[in-house]
Amino acid sequence: MTKLAALDLGSNSFHLLDAVLLDNCTEKKDQKISPLIYGCRLKEKVQLGAGLDAHHNLSQVSINRGLDCIKSFHSYIQEQNIEHFIAVATNALRVANNSHDFIRAAETIINGPIKIISGKEEARLIFNAVIKEIAADDTGLVIDIGGGSTEFAIGDRSQLQLAKSLEMGCVSYYQRFFADGKIYSENVKAAEKAARLEIEPHLEQLLSLPINWITGTSGTLQSIAILTQRLFNADENVLTLDSLEALEGVIIDSGHIEALDFEYLDINRRSILPAGIAIVKGIFDSLNINSIRICQSALCEGLLMELEEQINS
Repeated sequence: MTKLAALDLGSNSFHLLDAVLLDNCTEKKDQKISPLIYGCRLKEKVQLGAGLDAHHNLSQVSINRGLDCIKSFHSYIQEQNIEHFIAVATNALRVANNSHDFIRAAETIINGPIKIISGKEEARLIFNAVIKEIAADDTGLVIDIGGGSTEFAIGDRSQLQLAKSLEMGCVSYYQRFFADGKIYSENVKAAEKAARLEIEPHLEQLLSLPINWITGTSGTLQSIAILTQRLFNADENVLTLDSLEALEGVIIDSGHIEALDFEYLDINRRSILPAGIAIVKGIFDSLNINSIRICQSALCEGLLMELEEQINS
């Protein structure tokens, strides 16, 4: 039995997921497959992306906030005697001019490398995790909405055909459209329009491939689906256009982020919820989507799958 862990340094939250790789292998299509069993998931809202100034420099406050989180996660890794560990950083550290300052300090804490991955690589890893969970044989689309970017990936279990990363995320859209906390129809619609404009140059390519299913992952989509289930008795595993529009109406009627005090909404997601809803609505409108299935697997699962392959190679 081997203990593994993956660390995702996202623009909104940092995630740590551990797993156990069992020694006894099973046979599948003449290949030995080591069962990978996911364990505990730690998550902390760091909002590293919110610390980016107009010149794309991370503030020292946001850097310190991120390093404190990494110290906490590293303590858990040591306590659990994790043997193999992989860490990556995404959009906030992709765009930050001083990302090397953060990475250098973080690598000292964990005594190991942290790789800043491209948006396409992020999309690929997420797609691999999702396709393994849903086990679909035909071609489909995976969407992941993060704090600083949104990833699109199209493919099937045998091939990834398209991977895109667009510069729209919940943290950046919160700062752009909802920083004063006020929620009204005009700024929600402006955020939706911005999302559609971001997607528009890529729309022809996205729609040129056969899409037989659409699956979404990330805390944003999961939170929105849970809210529609609690408020409108919808299926929390499927987000529909009707339930999304109904939720958007409730959010606009609230008038302010501080009024979003749903007992089943993580308080750490309250501020970015309107931005997330606007991005999702922009995606639905652009791609003419009526519903999307929600998946739990995301980047950390994809990273652990990569780590498993490295160990078994």
